[in-house]
Amino acid sequence: MDSIKLAYYPYRLNFKYPFRIAHTERTGTDNVYVLLTQGNHQAWGECVFIPYYTETLDTFKALINSSVLPVNTDAIGEYITDLKRRFSDSYFCIGALDIALHNLRTATTGQTIAQQYGLLENDKTTSYTLGIASDAEMEQKFQGRPDMQYYKLKVNQEEIGRIVNTFQRLTSTPFTIDANQGFTDRKLALAWSYKLADLGVGYLEQPFHKEDFESHLWLKKQSPIPIIADESFQNYADLEKVVKYFDGINLKVMKCGGISEGVAALQRAKEMELKSIIGCMSESSVVSNAAKQISSLADWVDLDGPLLLTNDLFAEERSVEEVIEKLKK
Repeated sequence: MDSIKLAYYPYRLNFKYPFRIAHTERTGTDNVYVLLTQGNHQAWGECVFIPYYTETLDTFKALINSSVLPVNTDAIGEYITDLKRRFSDSYFCIGALDIALHNLRTATTGQTIAQQYGLLENDKTTSYTLGIASDAEMEQKFQGRPDMQYYKLKVNQEEIGRIVNTFQRLTSTPFTIDANQGFTDRKLALAWSYKLADLGVGYLEQPFHKEDFESHLWLKKQSPIPIIADESFQNYADLEKVVKYFDGINLKVMKCGGISEGVAALQRAKEMELKSIIGCMSESSVVSNAAKQISSLADWVDLDGPLLLTNDLFAEERSVEEVIEKLKK
């Protein structure tokens, strides 16, 4: 059997609009694409380097230089689990390998990722995120994608009223709220949870600081809509803690280190009666397409990362050679 070979290509993903949340603003995201080759088969993986996380291209290089690829794709989960034991601070980078290996297994066996895990194919539509912006900018972003079935509004406690009112002037389409730790006032968050319930909003995501579990518990006990953990939830190991303080989780395959753990975490969350979102971290279609394959396990889908980009090389069908040529420019 041919051995698996690896190549990687750093790249910069650019946003259509500046992306602002409660605590930061970005115009793009550095990433790296992983290309695995086995015989005549090739497959891509992807890792993004978010500035408020610790992983970088150097982290990725250290992982690659210290690891041996598996001989085949028969036991991806075991291989990835071993990497996580050895590189516990490199989950994003490990996720790139995990996704590439799953895609390589698809290429070599013909089984989709969903089929590899015995899952239903995705039948849910994604939300579309509108970052914090002025009223005029918000309208511009909305008019760029007025066709979405529901939206996610990024807010903070100072601007939530303006943002919700502006959105409702533009459309009657359903929406959800993501505060990205943007609240400090418990009573204000509770008042808004009731207002949002009256508006038919499905959930309120991460209102308080990620370490402020007591405020989330206080709100969870009184809120009429689910309180979802995002920054407070990273991976499977966090489930036993967050179940006490939140009604649900936002699972991102980058944060949990790929598809293998993503499936296990979503299945366990369901057993624990936690609601779940499968989300993204501004990755391109490589990560998004892989995450969609397991999204039947989630209650909501938030995989709009590729829709926010100007230079997603995988948004349309291209040969490996064409992609590499563009990556090298």
